[in-house]
Amino acid sequence: MSRALDELATRAQSGERQALEGLLRGLQDPLYRLALRFLGHPEAARDATQEVLILVITQLSSFRGESAVSTWAYRVASRHLLRQKRRDKRARFELLAAQLGQPENTIEPALLETAEDRVLEEELFLGCTQAMLRALEPAQRIAFVLGAVLELESSEAAAILEISEPTFRKRLSRARSTLDAFVSKNCGVANSAARCRCAFQVNHAHRQGRLDPAHLRYALPVKQTSVETLRAVGEIARVKRSLELYRAQPRFDAPEDFSARVREMLDSARTLSLS
Repeated sequence: MSRALDELATRAQSGERQALEGLLRGLQDPLYRLALRFLGHPEAARDATQEVLILVITQLSSFRGESAVSTWAYRVASRHLLRQKRRDKRARFELLAAQLGQPENTIEPALLETAEDRVLEEELFLGCTQAMLRALEPAQRIAFVLGAVLELESSEAAAILEISEPTFRKRLSRARSTLDAFVSKNCGVANSAARCRCAFQVNHAHRQGRLDPAHLRYALPVKQTSVETLRAVGEIARVKRSLELYRAQPRFDAPEDFSARVREMLDSARTLSLS
């Protein structure tokens, strides 16, 4: 895939429009995953992905082929995301912990009219783990997303962030340690002795306006949810808790063809500039 994208990038630099569209289409899913994991909300991730793809177009002439075009695009995206101060409102671990650990309860029947209990449980789990990521300070968060969630090699992730490998590994280690400590104490999925259970959070989250059963943000229609997968594994080894929580989750492909939308925007801009 990487070689095919590199070839598309070379052809796109020569002005081949179909190659450019193919390049954008090949990049949109990984760039959306990065944006979603870093920003935490699908709506913000959609906007950011579109913005990054436009940056890819406008900066493509600077791609020299010294790395894979996917690595270069991740670098463009990472720079953009790390600049999103207004959009990126950090959560706080202490505030997140205060919301967890609701007493044992049954999901209210009205909430089950549009979604199954297992799907609502999954929505809470995915939303909670996204909030955990947003509680990390940005440099550690993007290191964790690149290295642990997207599973890039440390050499590639360091190149993307334009830092040394030891610095990248240190940031990743600190992020993992922070997340491991939090989930070990609070998350019943990661540690059966911890106090929180996703299903017991559903009613509370709905009352707070953080969950709408008719408009789920994260949960997808699947045979086995992330929670069910992790539950089948049993107790997660302490040294791998945060890794397992995120790697069991869906891949989250782009919800639309951003390349088509970007093409329409560029066509409109050209039309306006000529009129």
